[in-house]
Amino acid sequence: MSWLLRRHWPLAWAGWRDLDGAHSRPNENPIQRPWKRVNSGRTVWLDSNVLKIQDYSETPFELGGVSYEKQPFTSNWGTDFDVNLDGNVIQQQFWGAALTPSWANVGFTGIVERPIIAIYRDPLSAVNSVRILVYHSVASIETLVSTANFSGFMNRTWWHFRVLVDRDRLVRFYWNHILVLQYWLPSAYKSSLGNRALSFLNQTSAWSEQKNYRVFDHDSIFKTVTQWPHTVKFDDFNRTNGAVSNGWTQFGANAAIVSNSWSTTGTTDGSRAIVVNTGATNGAQRVEATIGGNIAPNTGADASLVLRCNAAGTAGLMVNVYSTAVFIARFTGSLDNPTMLDYTSTPIAISSGMKIAFSIVGDGAWVEVNDVVVLLADVNGHLPLTDSWAGVRVSRRSSTNSASWNDARVLTPS
Repeated sequence: MSWLLRRHWPLAWAGWRDLDGAHSRPNENPIQRPWKRVNSGRTVWLDSNVLKIQDYSETPFELGGVSYEKQPFTSNWGTDFDVNLDGNVIQQQFWGAALTPSWANVGFTGIVERPIIAIYRDPLSAVNSVRILVYHSVASIETLVSTANFSGFMNRTWWHFRVLVDRDRLVRFYWNHILVLQYWLPSAYKSSLGNRALSFLNQTSAWSEQKNYRVFDHDSIFKTVTQWPHTVKFDDFNRTNGAVSNGWTQFGANAAIVSNSWSTTGTTDGSRAIVVNTGATNGAQRVEATIGGNIAPNTGADASLVLRCNAAGTAGLMVNVYSTAVFIARFTGSLDNPTMLDYTSTPIAISSGMKIAFSIVGDGAWVEVNDVVVLLADVNGHLPLTDSWAGVRVSRRSSTNSASWNDARVLTPS
């Protein structure tokens, strides 16, 4: 059932298919290898080349499911399949795909403390959300992230699902080829070599169905090995306190050079930014900057690096930096009064003197702290490649000043 196998490290790739027209086999009850029932005594069977998992009433105190034997080699991997679900609107219902080792791995123990991508319906509801859950025990479920509600999913209709994982931490979930969820897994829940399989479980009041299954390594959109030899602008801000000038375009007042760093000033809350035209219309841009100087990072207000911004300063991409976390967000409105739409975030300790770098190539954006990649986000076509302005931002919120920037460098690949 392998359709691709290349074992030469570090470029090992693999791919397997099953439950499709090219890989048909007789009915099986219970289902046979390369599938195996896991987690419980729940019935899992093959009927007309469709994998079925019995409803939760069969084993009400166990999480029933099934695991596929094969798994990818690299940190950029994925799986896709078709799913058909149903369930009542009285009780809580969900169907999930847990990121686990394969059942064939020695020491496989099930899905407790594993992230589960779930199609979820609250009690007394007719709509569903996509969530990433963690079962700490049968009686304790934590929701890490959730979408808004969708109609459909549990209505005995076939849907196509795809899960893509990058660097073993960014999980993207697609419903009928539409990206509906992306989430940067906490380090405790990241996948790893030997831990890149999915275990499927059905906690609905009807049996679930799956077909056209495929698991594979994939070529990541996050081109973190891109070289950035061309410096568009470098500024160390080592000059007299006052207006930044030096070819920057500034949006918003109450920001200036203070103690050889670009800082928010005054007592008025707001956002201020300085940007420059990179001239890059192919979408590849990078900003590197040293945080701190006059003002250290804190938890009350964010300092930002700006990419893929238009000339009017009304839309673009930011990494928003606090002392305890970073967020990748798309902004609209204006640089001096932005509305943020967060893509992904991660907790991380940020202190003065750290080098923050923010890059984008195509739809793949990433953040580095002291030369280590700490966060990814897929901008999913929301930002035109031709928007060519980039720079830095500071802010003041609830009488708290953001960190200042001690230097800033804007780069492109050519």
